[in-house]
Amino acid sequence: MATEVIMPKVDMVMDEGTFVEWLKGEGDTVEKGEPLFVILTDKANIELEAPASGILAGLRARPDDVIPVSEVIAYILEPGEALPTAETRPTAPAEVPIAAEPRVAEAPRPGEGKVRATPVARRLAAELGIDLSQVAGRGPQGRIHKADVLAFAGPLREVTAPPLAAPVLHAVLPEARRGEVVPLAGPRRIIAERMAHSASTAPHIALSLRVDMSEAARLRDRLLEPLQQKTGYRLSFTTILARAVAAVLPQHPYLNSSLHGEEIILWEDVHLGVATSVEEVLIVPVIREAQRKSLEQILVALGDLTERARARRLTPAEMTGSTFTLSNLGMFGVESFTAIINPPEAAILAVGKIVDTPVSVEGEIVLRPLLQLTLSADHRLVDGVAAARFLADLKTTLENPYLLI
Repeated sequence: MATEVIMPKVDMVMDEGTFVEWLKGEGDTVEKGEPLFVILTDKANIELEAPASGILAGLRARPDDVIPVSEVIAYILEPGEALPTAETRPTAPAEVPIAAEPRVAEAPRPGEGKVRATPVARRLAAELGIDLSQVAGRGPQGRIHKADVLAFAGPLREVTAPPLAAPVLHAVLPEARRGEVVPLAGPRRIIAERMAHSASTAPHIALSLRVDMSEAARLRDRLLEPLQQKTGYRLSFTTILARAVAAVLPQHPYLNSSLHGEEIILWEDVHLGVATSVEEVLIVPVIREAQRKSLEQILVALGDLTERARARRLTPAEMTGSTFTLSNLGMFGVESFTAIINPPEAAILAVGKIVDTPVSVEGEIVLRPLLQLTLSADHRLVDGVAAARFLADLKTTLENPYLLI
C-alpha cells in the first residue's frame, strides 16, 4: 500500500515549512530511514528521513514551496504499485500540485459553521482583507493555512504586499547594469521577515559602553589549556561573555522577558541564544538554563552547539525558545554595531572587537584591551535606566571575572 510522504511538524510552533530539495528523484528506490528531502524551518535546513522503503513517486514539492504541515508531497510505492487515484486518496488536496492555484471549494459561510484556520492564516487574511469563509482549506478537516490564503489572494498580493515587500515595489531602481538577480527566498527571506517585523513593532533603544577586558584576558590565558585538555574545546571570549550575561541577567528580569498580548512574562530561566553564522545564514543555537551552568558547562554546551550548527545537525528545538541573545562580530574586526532584537525577546547584546586603546590610569597613559558592548532593548518593556544598570553590572562582572569560574 502506498505510503504518504508529508510535510512533518518538527517543532511545537511549526505551522508550515519551506521545501528546499529532494535528495532522491522520481522513481528512485529508497530505504526506510535514509535521508529523503530537506526542509527549512526557522532558519535551519533539516534533513527528513524516508518513512518507508519502496519507490519514490508523485513528487509534488519544489524548491522554495511553502507547504502546510501534514500536506502530502510524495508517495512511496511498493514494486508494481500505481499512484493513488482521486478515489483512493484519503483527502482531495492531493489532486492539486503544491505550486498550482487551488480550486475554490465550498467552505462554510458565515453562520454555517466555524471556519478552521491557523493563527497565521487568520492574521494574514485580516491584513489582506480576505473573508476566510471564502477560502478553501487544504489542511486536515479543511483547515486553512497561510499558503491557502496566499493562493486565494492571487493578484491581490501584487497590490497588497506584506510590509517587507512594499518598499521594494515602490523603490526607483538605479540605472546600472544588472548582475545576478537572487530571489529573496529560503533562509534569507525568513531572516528578512523576522527582522522587519521586529524593527517595525518593537521600539528599539540602544545603549553602549566600553569594558576593560584585561582581567578577562588573564582569566582566559590561565584556563585556556586546562579547559581544552578537559573538554576538547578552546575557551573563547564569547564563552566568558555568555557566562557573564547568564550570571547578571536574573538580576534584571525585564531584560529577560517577553511581551505576550497584554502581559509581560518575566522568565525565570535564561535561555541564552548565541548568534552564529553558517554559510552566510545566521542561526541562533540556544544554551538552555544558562544561569545554572558553570563556565566549563557553558563552554561544552556552546562548543557542541556550534559544531553541530556548522554540520547542520541541530534540531529546530535547539534553535528556538531563547529569552535573550548574544551576537558577537568581534572576530570579523567589527568594533561596534547595533543589533535588531530577536522577537519575542526584550533585548539583544551586540559585542564588538577587543581593541587595545590608550586610557588614563592614575595620571599615566596606558594601553588597555577595551570591548564595546551595545544593548538593544524593547522600549515598551525596558526603560533607559534599567538597560543602563544591566550594562553597568555586566561591565563590573567582566572586569572582575574570577567569580565566573
